[in-house]
Amino acid sequence: MSIQRFGKWDFRAVDSTSAARALTRLRRQGAPAEPERAAAVVLLREAPLRVFLLRHAAKEPFGLPQIVRTDLVSVNVRERWAHLDDGAANRRRGPQYGFPGGRYKPDDPDVAMTGQRAVEEETGAMIALQRAWSRWVTPEYEPVRFDSWVYVATLAEGFQPRTRVREPEYATWIGPEQAVCQFGGQMSTPEATTLAELARFATVGEVFAAAEQRDMSPILPRLVVSGDSARLVCPDEEGYPSHPLAGA
Repeated sequence: MSIQRFGKWDFRAVDSTSAARALTRLRRQGAPAEPERAAAVVLLREAPLRVFLLRHAAKEPFGLPQIVRTDLVSVNVRERWAHLDDGAANRRRGPQYGFPGGRYKPDDPDVAMTGQRAVEEETGAMIALQRAWSRWVTPEYEPVRFDSWVYVATLAEGFQPRTRVREPEYATWIGPEQAVCQFGGQMSTPEATTLAELARFATVGEVFAAAEQRDMSPILPRLVVSGDSARLVCPDEEGYPSHPLAGA
C-alpha cells in the first residue's frame, strides 16, 4: 500500500469543491486522454543517503494535485488546482520540487533510456546503475496525462550533476526525509511518495535491494468524494473506484 501521510503532509486530501470541478471536467471531455510515456530519475548517493532534488519555477510533470498539510487542508487550494480553472495558464505558479525527467521520445530505445537521457540533458551527468521503483499514471480527469516510470539510480564515477539548462533554477543533495518534510507541499504526489518511501532506507544498497522486490503495476489514483471530503485513492487501497466517475 502506498504511503498516504508523512509528517505534516497528507498526500491524498483534495478540496471537495475542486474535486467536483475535476469530475465535471472528466464528464465533459468524455473518454480520458491517452497517457504519454515519461520517466523521472531519483539520483542517489551516500553516506548518509541523499537524493538530488531540483527546483523549477513551475513544473508539475505528473499532472497530480499538490500535497496538503494535514492541519491546513484548505490552504492554497486555488493555487494547487489552478489548472482546473479557466484562464489558469495565465496565472503564475510557485516553484515546484522534483527529479530529473521528461517525456519519451521516438528515438529513445525504451522508457528507461528516457530517464537516462533526461538526467544527461538536465544535469550533464551519466548514470551507472538504474532500477525501476514505481509507475504512476495521471488521473483520468486531466487533459494531459502521463504514464510515468520512476527510477532510482547512481552516477557513473567522476560525474557530478549540475544544472545545465535554464530550468531548473536550483538543485541540491538532500536527505529523503528532509526533502519531503521541507518541500512536500511543492511536489507532486508521486514524487513526495517516492521520497517518503526512500526515507526508510539508510544506504543505496538497501534501496536497490528493495527495488528488486517492487511491484511495478501502474498506480492510477482516482477521486473518491464523500460529503465534504475528497481523497485520491490508489488501486491497492480499500474503496478504489472501478470507474473514474464511480467515486463521485
